[in-house]
Amino acid sequence: MKKLLLLPAIFVSLVAAITQTPSASMAGGIGNNYVGPAVSFGGGQSVFGIDSKLGIADNISLRPFITFPAGGTQLGTSLTYDWDLRQSATPLTPFIGVGAQFQTGGNNNTTIGYAQVGADFNVSDSVALLGSVQIPFNSNNANTSVTVGAGLRF
Repeated sequence: MKKLLLLPAIFVSLVAAITQTPSASMAGGIGNNYVGPAVSFGGGQSVFGIDSKLGIADNISLRPFITFPAGGTQLGTSLTYDWDLRQSATPLTPFIGVGAQFQTGGNNNTTIGYAQVGADFNVSDSVALLGSVQIPFNSNNANTSVTVGAGLRF
């Protein structure tokens, strides 16, 4: 009889674990890393790429990316400050930072510095959503872009 009672308890525990909201300790910083697909909108085109986040200190992250615009490739990274919302019940982690990207394409290679602002939304222990805006420091063939993506956390 005890074995039969154990099955519903295991089922309830599994359902609770799957539907549980992310813990507040998943805010920015070390151990809150992800990599996944993203789409950037700006400059008159939509660009597919791969976005990632690597926490290097409690509130500091590197955010490397690669995108594939028409006729070229963009590589870059930004260094961001992630607001610590661990006392909050929200799984949202806003960030702000600066970065650089290098774009190749044909005979035109450019390097652009930019400011970045955005937020990570931790959907679960294994999935995060990203939204950010990159604002270039120069206006020579550079446009503000908006990036949305999803990442697998590790």
